[in-house]
Amino acid sequence: MQVDRSEVLDILRQCHIFHRLTDEQLESVTDRIEAFLYEEKQVIFAQGSAADGFFFVVSGRVRLERTQKKVADYAVLESRDYFGDEALAEKPVHRRTTATALSEVIVLRLTPDVLSALRQEFPEIALPMRVVLNSYLLSMNLKMDWRAPREVVHFIARRHWLFLILKLLPALAVEALFIGVLVYLAIVVLPDSSLPVILLGLTLFGLLIWLGWLVLDWANDYAVVTNRRVVKLEKVLLVYESRQEVPLDAVLADDLKTDQIGRLMDYGNILVRTYTGVIVLNRLAHPQQVINLINEMRGRKKFHRRSEQLDQIDRTIRERIEHLPGDKGMPAPADVPLHVKAGALQEWMSQLFLLRLEEDGNIIYRTHWFLLLKKTGLPLFLTFILLIGVFLIWLNIIPFGASTGTLLFLILGPALFLWLLYQYVDWRNDRYIITPELIMDVFKKPLGTEEKKSAPLRNILSIDYERKNLIALIFNFGTVYIRVGESTFTFDNVVNPAEVQRELFQSFMELKQRDEARLEQERHDQMADWIERYHNYIGGATSENPLDEIPEDEGPVEDDQPEGPERAS
Repeated sequence: MQVDRSEVLDILRQCHIFHRLTDEQLESVTDRIEAFLYEEKQVIFAQGSAADGFFFVVSGRVRLERTQKKVADYAVLESRDYFGDEALAEKPVHRRTTATALSEVIVLRLTPDVLSALRQEFPEIALPMRVVLNSYLLSMNLKMDWRAPREVVHFIARRHWLFLILKLLPALAVEALFIGVLVYLAIVVLPDSSLPVILLGLTLFGLLIWLGWLVLDWANDYAVVTNRRVVKLEKVLLVYESRQEVPLDAVLADDLKTDQIGRLMDYGNILVRTYTGVIVLNRLAHPQQVINLINEMRGRKKFHRRSEQLDQIDRTIRERIEHLPGDKGMPAPADVPLHVKAGALQEWMSQLFLLRLEEDGNIIYRTHWFLLLKKTGLPLFLTFILLIGVFLIWLNIIPFGASTGTLLFLILGPALFLWLLYQYVDWRNDRYIITPELIMDVFKKPLGTEEKKSAPLRNILSIDYERKNLIALIFNFGTVYIRVGESTFTFDNVVNPAEVQRELFQSFMELKQRDEARLEQERHDQMADWIERYHNYIGGATSENPLDEIPEDEGPVEDDQPEGPERAS
């Protein structure tokens, strides 16, 4: 199989693994790479087989499948993607997935022996190889329901191990103090009592639970880079889960912030700057490698977008020249199903109070149910006191007479009920709406005025959110701030503010893509008009010039130029 050498060099040059190699070194890698052609539905490697190579896709598409209890798609790879990460291990491992060609596919392969030799020859590629392998193995062990069917995880990592140790040290210090006191009591003060021994056992058991919780808390936070987006996942055990993310198309810059200790221990904060602010990937190991990977994914995204635009131009020209029916407008990118998930109890409460609804393509949010409890807390409390008081009067425990209790219930009961109903309707009437074109803030007082504010989605400048206190952190609600022009909209106390931010941003990006697709199609149509007019003009001029006519008994002149290299050997 032959592949143009310049194309191979370009693929390697764009890959973050070889980012630090010079052109001469890349030439050396190219000399040792192999190219293969696979037909549609042909298996490239099978799950459980020996890892015989690390692959790059030159053209076509490859599907990765993983069989556990059943066969499930893991990812779909396109041009310039890499796969077969198991081959990067220094010791032999087996494949975790099956790779199958979805179309005619050309791939490049580096064998394990070649990879081992390259690590020895170019030590600077060993670290990025290890980062890729560790990310792949970690992603295999995690359930990531938020991934789209074709989405490929290229990087996933927890915070640097140093911060796990810093989490554990205070707990160990406190427990060491308690254990020391208990041992002193058991030996010196109460040598004949079993109480210190029992307390020591309980303390050790509590220490294990505390340390286990701290480890889980550290292990539940991730930074993820896929072929579509950058994601920050955070989870507090049994309390809430949240996710911040940004599509690769919307990443404006990625910066590294570190200190002296961070430079010594090779960790730092990565600041991913977007239209809506900054996502901070905290305390990641090997941060420069992560930045290189993000930049590679961004470049690859631009490459695929450019290829799609060229394909659309080709289709538009063919439709005009050959008068074929075609689709108007550029296809929008596939939607990515995303979700920020609260705990099971919070999800149930959100559904019970209809805190998020979808109607006719619009997303409607209400303030969190905790705010409803605050509004209705006093009337509920007074209603409870009234019922207890009336019940005690009817039982003659309070000597006011049964008729007095009944009268109090008939007078105060309806008043408290109306007050409670008013507070509920007042809470229910406040809505925040995301439409395909607008954001809306609807504020309405029961039996009073209604105020409605709206602004175009395309005018959004930034979107931020915050959880202001411990209650908001525990129940996962907060305020989302949307800056539109010189004004600021606020979605106050909405459930899952990270999810609201994400949905606002996704709606903004979808509208932006629709606008760009419409403008792009208008440019294509205008270009096609020129080409069609030129084609008609040349056709008319040729038919009127007898010197240009070809006799009927002569066919077209054969092209004697040799054909290009075959794609398959």
